[in-house]
Amino acid sequence: MTEQKRIYYKNAVYHITIRGNNKHPILKAAKDKIMFLEVLKKYRSRFGFKLFAFVIMDNHVHLIIQTENKINISKIMQAINLSYSVKFRSKYPYTGHVWQGRFRSNVIEKEEYILNCINYIHNNPSRAEIVEQIENYPWSSYHYYNSPDNEATRYIQMDKFYE
Repeated sequence: MTEQKRIYYKNAVYHITIRGNNKHPILKAAKDKIMFLEVLKKYRSRFGFKLFAFVIMDNHVHLIIQTENKINISKIMQAINLSYSVKFRSKYPYTGHVWQGRFRSNVIEKEEYILNCINYIHNNPSRAEIVEQIENYPWSSYHYYNSPDNEATRYIQMDKFYE
C-alpha cells in the first residue's frame, strides 16, 4: 500500500514528530542531541523556517515549525533527517534506517492549538518520567520561553541555543 501524498500549505505551522527506527535511542548521548541541534540550526538558516518549539528525547524529536512560501515541509525534513543520519552513521557502527518511516506532521490551524502543542512538547520528558519538573530537562525549548530575557511571542532564534 502506498502512503498518502502530503498536502502543503503556504506559511503553515506543523507539529512534526520523528522517531528512531524501531524506537531505538538514536539521540541518547548529549553529543547526539547537540549534533541534532546543529543540524537543525544549519537548515533553519538555509530554509528560513520558523521554529516555535522543540524537545529532543532519546528516541524521538518533536518540533513546531512554520514554513515559508517557497519551501515545503518535506524538503526541510528530508534535509534534516538525511544530514543527521549521515553524521550518526559516521559516529556509530549502525546499519539500516536511522529514522522510522516518514516523519509525522499535523497542521496547526488555530492559535489555541499551537499553545497546547508547545505545552505538550515541553511536558514530554515529564510524562515519560525522565524528570519530575520540566525545567530540569535541558533538551527542549522550554527554557527559552521561561527565561527573563525571552519574548515568548516571537519564534525561537536558533542562535540563542548556542550562547
